[in-house]
Amino acid sequence: MSNTVANCREDEVLVELRVMLEDLVLFHGLKANSETVYSANDLRAAAKKHEAFLLKHFAIRDAQGRRLAGEMEKQNAEAIPDEGARQDELMKRNVFYHLKFTPAEPEPTFLTFTQTFGGTNSVVPSIMQFMPLQSGVWIEKPVQLSPGQPHTVALDWDNPPGNVPQNWRELRKKRAEEFQQRLGITSYSGIYSYIYLTDREVRHEILVPLLTFEKWLPLKRANPEFLEIEEQNAAREKIAEWIRDRNPVEIDGVPVQPVLQRLQFFGLDIRDFAQNSEPRRVSAFQARLGIILAYPVKAPPNRVRLTWDSFHESAPFLKSFVFVHDQDPTVEYLVKDQPRWDWAREGNPPAAHDFKTSLVTAPEKAVSKKSLNFLIAAPLLALALYAGLLRNHPMRRMGSTIAGGACVLAGICFWHSPAAVAPPNAKAVNTHATTLLQNIYRAFDYNEESDVYDALEHSVTGDLLEELFLKIQSGLRMQEQGGAVARVKRVRIMQITSGKNAKNDRLPVDCTWRVTGTVEHWGHIHTRENEYTARIHLSTSPEDRGRIVAFEVTDEQRVRFETGVRQFEE
Repeated sequence: MSNTVANCREDEVLVELRVMLEDLVLFHGLKANSETVYSANDLRAAAKKHEAFLLKHFAIRDAQGRRLAGEMEKQNAEAIPDEGARQDELMKRNVFYHLKFTPAEPEPTFLTFTQTFGGTNSVVPSIMQFMPLQSGVWIEKPVQLSPGQPHTVALDWDNPPGNVPQNWRELRKKRAEEFQQRLGITSYSGIYSYIYLTDREVRHEILVPLLTFEKWLPLKRANPEFLEIEEQNAAREKIAEWIRDRNPVEIDGVPVQPVLQRLQFFGLDIRDFAQNSEPRRVSAFQARLGIILAYPVKAPPNRVRLTWDSFHESAPFLKSFVFVHDQDPTVEYLVKDQPRWDWAREGNPPAAHDFKTSLVTAPEKAVSKKSLNFLIAAPLLALALYAGLLRNHPMRRMGSTIAGGACVLAGICFWHSPAAVAPPNAKAVNTHATTLLQNIYRAFDYNEESDVYDALEHSVTGDLLEELFLKIQSGLRMQEQGGAVARVKRVRIMQITSGKNAKNDRLPVDCTWRVTGTVEHWGHIHTRENEYTARIHLSTSPEDRGRIVAFEVTDEQRVRFETGVRQFEE
């Protein structure tokens, strides 16, 4: 085992390697004498030869995957005694090497360290104990580097590290800050698994270093150092076919085939995960493969079982962060003996959203009190004249005429009341319009387009249905997240004013509202809030039942866009 400290400075990386004499013996094939003593000359010659060995097999790469030029500054082999070293002393004595690496550009943002001691196909289990510093200050705990395993360090030159944490409280605070800054992805060499469960789908997102993934499925690349865009495209179908068969999911006891939503090759920058990064050439030692598998559901699930069956020595377990609905996330460990995650609903599934609204229709013409009195009295008078009061009167025939005329007059009074038409109640109209707007966004809770249309039809009518579907869907898409449609969390009415009179069976309503939507991927959540101002028209005809027949957006602006991490329980 070797020990290495790398001090990353603005224009150079100073590396100190401590190599046991046993490594010199193993890597350079030294032989002991009959008394199991290795000669000083052989050990010193091997120590000198080891300089070129270290420069070849210890590598540092920048954020673009370029290997830094290195040179040997000095070597200290004073630990080798003149009389040679016995077998039992080989692990107690060390040779020190001081190397300097120069980056192509000053202030590198990322540096990736690898060691392949023993060669690329080494059978010797060479482990390096590695600790990085930035300008002499400790920036993370020591790690063990296995042959070919990359370890990346992020360097912040605008806010360089201060003092080393002095106690557990300071260390926990430092880690919490880094967790937020890196959106929960704090290791560049680890496998990340995120399981999301909602009433619409089960989704499994896997983030794995390219070199680790190639332990399962080797990919072709012309240059061992890089994976070109054309090679990424060629590998997608091969990877998709492989991953679909190794992550079976059962929903309510029924196996569900996954939909490959996304397959991307990411670099080191955390912004690659926070937004939809464009394809580009990636370093094989730094690239990470992001895979999103979605398992759609036809109804809110009651039972889910997910199985992971891909393990090897570089990935002996899968640590999964589980997000069930809006609950606090939990952590599950999937191992060979227990490769499943099971979930069962507690209580009843949620009731379907009720899209019914209060009706706003054309008001019926009212009958005045004076007309109503006359409507009742006129027939009675006519009947009285006809039936008896004027039975023997010479004007009997005229009474019949009066009765008929009174009935006609009553009909005229009923259908043409002189009373004014009462306007719709403004408060009821505003409440109705508010419900319609909220229902429109609730319709997009459905997965299937046909179901969304059916839900929208409760609130919108006519040719506006398709137009509004496309308009709302476009407004919910987050282009920063590959066009993913945001999940609406809140619709808040800021201002609403209805017109006083309906014209041509249409009642105008001016509205301003805010929509808050979220998209959650890779353990972090993107929240966007937009504000809209529009004039809508409600149909007051009985057949349209107060639905929207016109929808004109007059203003649109983004209120906020932020990215964060759901907090875990301590």
